[in-house]
Amino acid sequence: MTGQGGAPLLEMRGIHKSFFGVSVLNDVSLTLYAGEVLALLGENGAGKSTLIKILNGDYTMDSGDIVLRGRAVHFAEPRDAEAHGIRMIYQEQHYAPDLTVMENLLLGELPRGQGFPGRYVIDWGEARRIAEQRLSLLDLKIDPARRMRDLPVVERQIVEIVKALSGDAQIIVMDEPTAALTPPEVKRLFGIIRGLCDRGVPVIYISHRLDEVFEIADRVTILRDGRHVATRPIGELNLGSMVGLMVGREIGAREQAGMPAPASVPVVLEVAHLSKAGAYEDVSFRVHAGEIVGVFGLIGSGQLALTRGIFGAEKPESGTVSVDGRVCRIRHPQDARAAGIGFVPVDRKVQSLIMGQSVRKNITLSNWQRLNRLGVFRQRLEKQHAQRWIDALGIRMAGGMEVPIRFLSGGNQQKAVLARWLEAEVRALILNEPTWGVDVGARSDIYEQLEALARDGLAILIVSSDIQEILAVSQRVLTIFKGRITAEFAAADATKDRLLAAAAGEAQ
Repeated sequence: MTGQGGAPLLEMRGIHKSFFGVSVLNDVSLTLYAGEVLALLGENGAGKSTLIKILNGDYTMDSGDIVLRGRAVHFAEPRDAEAHGIRMIYQEQHYAPDLTVMENLLLGELPRGQGFPGRYVIDWGEARRIAEQRLSLLDLKIDPARRMRDLPVVERQIVEIVKALSGDAQIIVMDEPTAALTPPEVKRLFGIIRGLCDRGVPVIYISHRLDEVFEIADRVTILRDGRHVATRPIGELNLGSMVGLMVGREIGAREQAGMPAPASVPVVLEVAHLSKAGAYEDVSFRVHAGEIVGVFGLIGSGQLALTRGIFGAEKPESGTVSVDGRVCRIRHPQDARAAGIGFVPVDRKVQSLIMGQSVRKNITLSNWQRLNRLGVFRQRLEKQHAQRWIDALGIRMAGGMEVPIRFLSGGNQQKAVLARWLEAEVRALILNEPTWGVDVGARSDIYEQLEALARDGLAILIVSSDIQEILAVSQRVLTIFKGRITAEFAAADATKDRLLAAAAGEAQ
C-alpha cells in the first residue's frame, strides 16, 4: 500500500452537522491519500456513519468543505458522489430482495439483447456471464439466478461487497464489511483491498474489529462524541491506546466468566432432543437461573436456525422446549413470549425494530397490555418505563425518547432491543450475535448489563460466531457443528483452540 504520497486525494474540512438541534459532528476533518487504507474508528454514536453519509450525499452538511483532487465539490445526492467514483459498502445492506443476484449486481446496466425494433430486450445469458465474472472477484460460488431474499445473511453481505468493488471506483468506503464473513472470506477481501491500494485506489475502512484494523490499515482517524480526536499512523498505536482514544477511558481486559450454576439452582430453559431436518439434529441442553451459556459455531453451523426453532419462528420437527420445568407448546413467537422467552435476532433492523417509530415505542412494544387499564393506554406510565431502561442501559440518543429509532447508532439500537425484553420481564433470553456491528465501548456496556441480569436470576443463552465474545461472558460453552452439539466446556476449560476444534467437528 502506498500510504501518504503527495497531496491528499480527499479532504473533508471543518464538517458540522446537527439533527433535531443536537450537534452530531463538530468541526470534523479527514484526509485521505491515494493507495492507503484509512481506518475510521469511534464508538457507536461518535459520528462515523454521519460523516461518510455526508461524503456519499445521503446527508447535507451544515457547514464545511469537501475537496476532491484539489477541487471543492458538493454532493447533493448519492449519484453525485458516485459520479466522482466514490463507492459505499454500508453495514446496513441495500439490495432489492425480490430480484436475483445478477439483477442486483447489474441494476441499471443490464445488457441489451436482440429484439423487435423499439423494444428493450435483456440478454440474460450475457447478464449471467458478467455476474459470474464479478462474483469471481471473491472466489464465490453463488448462483446468479437466486433471489436475494433466499440467500443467507452472509451471502447477501458478500454480494453487496462485490457490487461496490466491481464498479469504476476511485474511493471505496467500507462500513463493517467483514461482519458476516468467515476467516477465509476476510482474507480474500483483504487481498482485494491491497490490490486496490496497489492501483492507487484508497479505502476508508470502518470496523469494530480492532484486530482487523492493525492488519489492514495504514493510518487511523478516531472520532469521539462527534469530534475529531486523533489521526495517527497505525505503527504509533497499540490496542490499549487505540481504545483509550475511542472511548475516553480505559477498558481493562475482561476476566473470564465465573463458574457455572450449581445443580441446586433451578433450570429455567431446557431444550430436549430438538430436531429439524437439514438444520439441526437432536439438540439438548439446559440453562439455569442466573447462568450465561454460550453456543459457539462457525457461520452456517445451524445455530441461528436452532434459536429460531426454540422461539417458534421456524417450527422444529421434533423435541421439546420447557420453561421452569413445564413443557411449552411453541407454535409461533407469541407462544414463546407468553412462556417467558425473549429473543434478540441477528438482523435487529429487520426482525426486531420498527425503524420509523420512536425509541419509547420500540422499548415498550412487548408490554403494551400491561400499560392498559380498562381499555385506556397510560402513556405517562409508558414513558416512565421507557426512561427506566434508557437510564439503566445507558441508551444514547439525540432528541430524547421520541426520536425515531433509525437515528440511533447500532449499539444503542441493540440496547433498545434488549430493553424491550427486560421490560417484558422474560425468564430466559436468547441473543444471536448480540454485539454484531457494535463498538468496543457499547460492547463492554452490553456485557456488563448481561452479567448484571444473570446475577438477578435471568437465564441467558448467547449464540455467537465471535469466539472472543463467547469467552468473555459465558459460564458454560456449547459448540455446534453441522447442526449437532459437539462438546460442552466449563469456562475454565474453554480455550480458543479447543472451541475452534470442537466447532470444526474434531473429536474432543
